[in-house]
Amino acid sequence: MAFESRLRTDIIDESLLEVRPSVRVIAETQYVSIVQNADKFEKDKTPFPAKNIIEVMGLIKTAVETDEEQRDLVDDARVLVTYENPDQRLEDLTQERSPKGILAISLRKRQPGAFGRGAPLEQKIKNRRPLLREEFEDPDNPGYKKAVLGYFYDNIMRITCWARTNKMANELALWFEGFMEDYMWWFRYSGVNRILFEDRGMDMVENVKGIKLYGRPIDYFVRTERLTLVSQKKLEQILIRCQIEQQ
Repeated sequence: MAFESRLRTDIIDESLLEVRPSVRVIAETQYVSIVQNADKFEKDKTPFPAKNIIEVMGLIKTAVETDEEQRDLVDDARVLVTYENPDQRLEDLTQERSPKGILAISLRKRQPGAFGRGAPLEQKIKNRRPLLREEFEDPDNPGYKKAVLGYFYDNIMRITCWARTNKMANELALWFEGFMEDYMWWFRYSGVNRILFEDRGMDMVENVKGIKLYGRPIDYFVRTERLTLVSQKKLEQILIRCQIEQQ
């Protein structure tokens, strides 16, 4: 819950429920309301937990670096993956022993996940309410329940491929598109809901220390999700704590 992090939620003396019997009823009613107002939607099954957009960027960096290590490339045949402002890293391409190119990852757009007919980001139904993924008995507190709620997010992630010449930039961009296709199964396996090629933007040129560098922006649609655990027992503890602190 939004207020949960601002309140102490350590174990509350159970005897307090004897003098505040309404607390348990309120907590149960609140929990049932949360679950009933969450749309039912089965979570996609992946071996690993759902990834957020920052973790997706990290997966791309890991995949690129792992691929290069497996091919045993020398330093000037490798690419540098960065999340920083590319202006701060493009100078690396002007050095005598520079990497082959730079992949600069950034987030262009983020909004609630959309459902229905149409292409991604064009669908009208938005995931503005939580979706119920799972409900189960609380193994640590008999008689109480827990629920897993989730939100989908639709993101447009941009990877700009920078190189020293037009030809190298074009080759790097085409290589990266193929690389993403080859590793798509691994992203899915690792907990990414969906990654789709969106489009390629206008060619870019930057002048760094008197040297022209060439960029090829490529956009990908990425669907991520955030899962939240709602505990009936925790709601009860928060209600008790609020009553105590108001006295």
